[in-house]
Amino acid sequence: MKKTLFFGIVVGVLFAGTLSAHEFYVIPDEAKDYKAGDTVKINALSTHYFTVGEELEPVEVNEVLVYKNGRKTGGELPLEKNADRVWYETSYRLTDNAPVVIAGNRKGGFYCLFTDGGYADGARAEVGAAMPDKTIATARYFAKYSKLYLNPNADDVSFSTPLGHDLEVIPLTNPAKLKKGAKAKFKVLYKGQPLANTEVGATWDYYNYKKPDTYAHKEKTDEKGEVSFKLDSKGLWIVRASDTRRSAYPDTDEDNIAAIVVFAVK
Repeated sequence: MKKTLFFGIVVGVLFAGTLSAHEFYVIPDEAKDYKAGDTVKINALSTHYFTVGEELEPVEVNEVLVYKNGRKTGGELPLEKNADRVWYETSYRLTDNAPVVIAGNRKGGFYCLFTDGGYADGARAEVGAAMPDKTIATARYFAKYSKLYLNPNADDVSFSTPLGHDLEVIPLTNPAKLKKGAKAKFKVLYKGQPLANTEVGATWDYYNYKKPDTYAHKEKTDEKGEVSFKLDSKGLWIVRASDTRRSAYPDTDEDNIAAIVVFAVK
């Protein structure tokens, strides 16, 4: 399988810019078949461009865990900063051929959107005190999840097991069987329940890479929270869903949670 695409785009870290919050991805450094004994390099990045790092957030807000057979194994994988690539790196050695899911969590936080289109990290009170000349339009809590199906197995029965994230995209088609031209089905869960009528995006790493937040396909989930996409390219794919609703936090307007699943198509 071909190597993932990494373009050297240098982008400044935004404090009050015009872009929306970055996505959070956990991706392999190389999209290929892995087997027992391989050490896999894994990248965790905040970006609008899928495989191009754009912002280095504090390392402590990022968590990367390993799941085997649907269950967490071990602690957090240690993350090292790669300033040139603008992402964090780690690695995991496959001790056997059991299917592995690498699960990333950009831990929850707060930010405020301004009426002029910019934004700043922080809750309403601290942002208001730090930037009194700005008018806050929306105070938002956010969390981001990303799952990488690293070495799927055609005989695996755990691939559709939820990991328990607040928002989660679940493959209903075994990732080991995904080939170019096939259709793949997914289910979106919000706190364990199907999320209906929600827009879901799907794309691959070579698709329109110069334009941020761009997806090859967009569909809405049905009443069962399910959605399907045709996989019209080989390589590394993502499927992404988000949910925004009235906030459960004081002095905050919205809760926004995003969930991504990453897998390779042969």
